[in-house]
Amino acid sequence: MADKKTILVVEDDHFLSDIYKRQFEGKGCKVVVAPNGTEALKTLKELKPDVILLDLIMPGMNGFEFLEALRAEATLKKTRVIVLSNLGQDSDKERCKALGVKEYLVKTEVSVDQILSSVLG
Repeated sequence: MADKKTILVVEDDHFLSDIYKRQFEGKGCKVVVAPNGTEALKTLKELKPDVILLDLIMPGMNGFEFLEALRAEATLKKTRVIVLSNLGQDSDKERCKALGVKEYLVKTEVSVDQILSSVLG
């Protein structure tokens, strides 16, 4: 059996982060939740996740600032990030793409099953 995936969920909405955490743990994943970019960066000092599920609009350090800091770290530069945000404008998507994001999901357009499939696929 393959090692279980480690997922860092960076989401300030406690209700949503709890749903994601329970769903991923139900699939055998290890899940750590951070409520903003600052806490996520602190978490990354000890955790090397397989995937980061990232919201963009958060208090303190937002998702864009987090991505810039993440990509500046040599050991984390290639970490897979999936953005899950309510921001759906092309300019936001392009900014994330420029920061190495391969997948951008708009919360109102995807189901939890689709999110699971994207992260675990």
